Amino acid sequence: MTNYEFIFILIIYLAFVSLGLPDTLLGSAWPVMRPELGVSLDAQGLITIIVSCATILSCLLNERLVRWLGTAKITAISGVITAAALLGYSQSSSYLWLLLFSIPLGLGAGAVDTCLNNYGALYLSARHVNWMTCCYGLGASIGPLLLSFVLAKGQTWHTGYLLIAVIQFAISAVLIITLPVWRGRDYKGAATDTAAKGNPEKKNETDKRRPLLLIPGVAIALLCYALFFAIQYGTALWSPSYLVGFRGFLPELAARTTSVFYLCVMGGRFICGFLSKKMSDKALLRMGMGLCIAGAFFLGFPLPQPLYFLAMGCIGLGCAPIFPSMIHLTPTRFGRKESQRIMGVQMAAAYAGDVLISPFIGVVAERLGVCTIPWFLLILCVLIFVLSESVDRIIAKHPYINFF
Repeated sequence: MTNYEFIFILIIYLAFVSLGLPDTLLGSAWPVMRPELGVSLDAQGLITIIVSCATILSCLLNERLVRWLGTAKITAISGVITAAALLGYSQSSSYLWLLLFSIPLGLGAGAVDTCLNNYGALYLSARHVNWMTCCYGLGASIGPLLLSFVLAKGQTWHTGYLLIAVIQFAISAVLIITLPVWRGRDYKGAATDTAAKGNPEKKNETDKRRPLLLIPGVAIALLCYALFFAIQYGTALWSPSYLVGFRGFLPELAARTTSVFYLCVMGGRFICGFLSKKMSDKALLRMGMGLCIAGAFFLGFPLPQPLYFLAMGCIGLGCAPIFPSMIHLTPTRFGRKESQRIMGVQMAAAYAGDVLISPFIGVVAERLGVCTIPWFLLILCVLIFVLSESVDRIIAKHPYINFF
């Protein structure tokens, strides 16, 4: 690898750090934001819904945006949009303003997430794709850590968001300055499918493909994606409220547990990149789900405070291999011919799970008490394990779909 290529890879890594920075701030800051704003515990859920819906919209429009602007410009522009949204958060004194600034926050995140993941899948090795994910986890860990530092110094959550906004603007400046590095490497969308155009029979074969939900196992697989996003983001979003409201944690200490969670997600994915040479995707998937179940189970019991960090770390390590393994299993489970079509719907289902299920945890906590949060997470962990095993059993009964 030349120095020029090394710099290019570092730029992509930096963009993923930027992507992760704001994703965990809300859950960590909510215990101190809520009293100031005068809203209920589950009001956090509406913010999450708006961010996720904007993210989904951005993902759906991403193909057109890439063809228009290219991956490099979208990455830089998305960074500026995200930074501006965080600056808006830092200056907000009303819940309604938070809802408004949640729209550009989601649009910016969805654009850069989709285009860079696609770029990595097309042009980078599996090692770099895994480490891109690690960089996202690094950013997601740094955000709550900086917030906890600010709160411990006696500052408000406004200052914490302002600090992250400044960092985002600095990263965006780097991405803009280094746009020339993309020259000759930029991706502006796939070319038209000339093979299908020149071969009417091939096009007719494509048109006659079965509806996705009629392919055995697909519907349950989609539910697994939705549940996973609910578990990962639900843990980061609601655990600080549980620890502060029921276990007596200081807000800044609860924020650090979220950092531990994402540090373990990050470290776990880095390690799983090596473990994948000796363990199958299904084995990694089962190992991850087992760790999630164990972590959520212990999170619900009265423990010394340091052990809650261990429980959060256990859930983080469990989440690490689940998503990459499910992604990598897609062509094995459903065949290469259907893999691309199914992949897009799986990502949509994942974000839908974040929109629909994660806020519902807050609704339950508001009605039944924050003590229910770890038990709700435990139910989701057990459910995804059962459903994932069901997918494999269904596919085993329909081996004809595993064509390559």
